[in-house]
Amino acid sequence: MRSVRGISASGELHTARSQPSRCLRYTDPVKLSQVCLAGAMLVASHSGAADRLFINGEVHTPEGVVRESILVRDGRIVALTPQAETTTTAAPGTEIVDLAGAHVLPGLMDAHLHLTAYGTSLEQVDLTGARSWEEVVQRVVRFAAGRSPNEWIEGRGWDQNLWPRGAFPDRAALDRAFSDRAVLLRRVDGHAVVANGKALQLAGIGRTTPDPPGGRILRRSDGEPSGVLVDNAVGLVTRMVPKPGAAVIERRILTACHALARFGLTQIDDAGTTEDQLSVLRSLDGSQRLPIRVYVLLDGSDPDLLARELARPPNWGGPAMLRIGGVKLYADGALGSRGALLGADYSDDPGNRGLAVMSAEALTAAVRRAAAARYQVAIHAIGDEAVHRALNAFAGLDPRWNVRLRHRIEHSQIVRPEDVKRFAASQVIASIQPTHCTSDMPWAPQRLGPKRIAWAYRWRSLLDADAELAGGSDAPVESPDPKLGLYAARTRKRPDGTPAGGWNPGERLRPSEALALFTTGAAVAGHAERWSGSIVKGAAADLTVVDIDPERVPPERLLHMKILRTVVAGRDVFVADGAARSGGAR
Repeated sequence: MRSVRGISASGELHTARSQPSRCLRYTDPVKLSQVCLAGAMLVASHSGAADRLFINGEVHTPEGVVRESILVRDGRIVALTPQAETTTTAAPGTEIVDLAGAHVLPGLMDAHLHLTAYGTSLEQVDLTGARSWEEVVQRVVRFAAGRSPNEWIEGRGWDQNLWPRGAFPDRAALDRAFSDRAVLLRRVDGHAVVANGKALQLAGIGRTTPDPPGGRILRRSDGEPSGVLVDNAVGLVTRMVPKPGAAVIERRILTACHALARFGLTQIDDAGTTEDQLSVLRSLDGSQRLPIRVYVLLDGSDPDLLARELARPPNWGGPAMLRIGGVKLYADGALGSRGALLGADYSDDPGNRGLAVMSAEALTAAVRRAAAARYQVAIHAIGDEAVHRALNAFAGLDPRWNVRLRHRIEHSQIVRPEDVKRFAASQVIASIQPTHCTSDMPWAPQRLGPKRIAWAYRWRSLLDADAELAGGSDAPVESPDPKLGLYAARTRKRPDGTPAGGWNPGERLRPSEALALFTTGAAVAGHAERWSGSIVKGAAADLTVVDIDPERVPPERLLHMKILRTVVAGRDVFVADGAARSGGAR
């Protein structure tokens, strides 16, 4: 059977070389509609009592953009009919929603973010874009004013690559400002922190504290900790931060969900859900209070959590608001903090090849355990050596089950030429975040050097080698706003338009391919393509309504695309002021 790389929202097909089809995204629109109708009846969705009829919208279907009405009942799309035929035949009591010519996309999805961490970041001091360490400290001082003196001060978003010398900070300035209260500030990627002296004292970290396996404690010339902890060393201090209770976690999850809905997101993959977070998610789902759909990738570092959850079968059915189907593992750290595991030394730090957060042997064992329980495995791998090890771990599994489980490599940022084709050969999905490329481009060449930089963020190379791609943001590392991801995928430019022509532009994606990252691609990565990712009869009524056609406008206009309405299971979870109007009932 001929494989199709993806069906975009506009219906454009991208074919690949013949190989066995492994997911229903590859079927034709008629079969897809039949499968969605059957699959959607398996699990009841949250829905209102009345039918809803969306009229006067430009609907992006697998067949193309059409002016059709969408009839929604019990959380599903039950009919797509030409505009002239529907308004006069709507059943009594049907709510009519006039979209006034807006574009209706399949509900946008984010295949990789950190839900509770994003909600937490919205409550902490925002250090994003700070241009110096001095500015970071000033922001923290302002944030701490008026807060309880016993409260830990936490923040996120600093990036030393934006500072004049590009060097990691020293805690001295924090110690002067906060001598008697703990401060913990996470780097933008979450793979490094800077802690002040009080936080280090509470954690028992001093001159003689050894680096933990897979982690690093940065030190001053006299051996004293500078305050910066990388990868597995981060846990030495974060374990001392008071754990939030269920009420706080719930507040943060709901805050995050509502913020994500405002960005047009209807479904997300939560990469590394902890036991406490999963308990709250289950409670919210049980009381029908989850605003958007959540697919859980379990925190693979918690053996007790895995022991309990892997004893249950994964939940890939739907439509459902909460599904648990995967395990998240870490092969390495992040490139910005030089924790990404490379096959050769960092070009700007000779002698350093990064950090193996898990050894190759431990990684392989963890993959086999999860796969034996028939769970999908998602491995964080940024450096070329980490990607290589992840592919090796998957290659050792039964290939027949790889097709079914759809294992993933999260980020897949630096891929050796010889490893590019292994993604398709091993049936491994590349879960990418386009804005990482545009955020990293000012300094990534210094990390990797002139040869390896061509291996970085190679989306076109992976697609041309028949790999499957899914798109996300990695929020709170990046903004979860999908229009930024669409723009980065198409241009490989920063929002200010630089560099002219794009960075390594040969790796750009076409408009339909970029949109597919956040629709069909994300649906397949989350085992949801039977009932989401496309607007067809029988699919879940998850819709993102926008003011422009994201596939046809110049990419610069994407940055100003407005989310007018976000619909999940037929219900509005966000409606912009002055957007589409409801015409009442018929």
